[in-house]
Amino acid sequence: MSIRKIAIAFIFCMLASFPAVATPTWDTFGDNVTENNLRAFTKDLGGLIGSGTYTTGRILGWGGFQIGPRAGMLFKMSQGLGSTEDEKNHTALGDRDEVGAVFSPWLQADIGLPFRIDGFIRASSYDGLTIAGGGLRWGVTRPSEVLGSFQPMLVVAAHSATAKDFSATHYNASLVLSMKFKYFVPYVGGGVDYTTVTVGNGVASAAIRGEREYAATARATAGFNFKLPSYMDLSLAANYAHYGMGAEASLSLRF
Repeated sequence: MSIRKIAIAFIFCMLASFPAVATPTWDTFGDNVTENNLRAFTKDLGGLIGSGTYTTGRILGWGGFQIGPRAGMLFKMSQGLGSTEDEKNHTALGDRDEVGAVFSPWLQADIGLPFRIDGFIRASSYDGLTIAGGGLRWGVTRPSEVLGSFQPMLVVAAHSATAKDFSATHYNASLVLSMKFKYFVPYVGGGVDYTTVTVGNGVASAAIRGEREYAATARATAGFNFKLPSYMDLSLAANYAHYGMGAEASLSLRF
């Protein structure tokens, strides 16, 4: 079996396994959020929402179009404040070990515009968390099909999110660099997620009802994009943010 077929099969398995290993927990926020874990939750949420805004460092080009499902996952939420390990491991969604991985799928549509600009919109509604937003990508250089050529790209995005006991706004800016190969395009990117979480008035902790938490955190991404027959596009990436390691995957139709 070729390396390409092995990579494709691995990506399909990753896409299928994300929901199985992740534990949906958004509705538990109201019972678990405290002053100690709110800031860590804000950073984790920002990293999760900001993942998957790009699957290569190459723009679509004028008239290009891409649409399909994507997903992001953090393997374990980050620790909060506290004087004991139990306090630190009590996250805004529950015990850190019991919550485990946190998963978020969405649908994204991209379109190529003039002046080396792509526009995209994305939306998600999964287990009580609704996310909507979009952004722009700008190719720093003109796209090239020459093997081994580098393609740098800038990405900016904005999102809003709502759940039972909180709402959030998210802004992101990233720089991405990819290299053209015959069967795949590896890419690396780095950026900053700036997130605001507003706590609802129905949470158990009276001390933070209606409070707002602001947090900025860096996120790095490295992945591979595979162009397949029938205009299909597959991507798999790992990222690293405040929560530690995370993963991203996408399967889309690209023209």
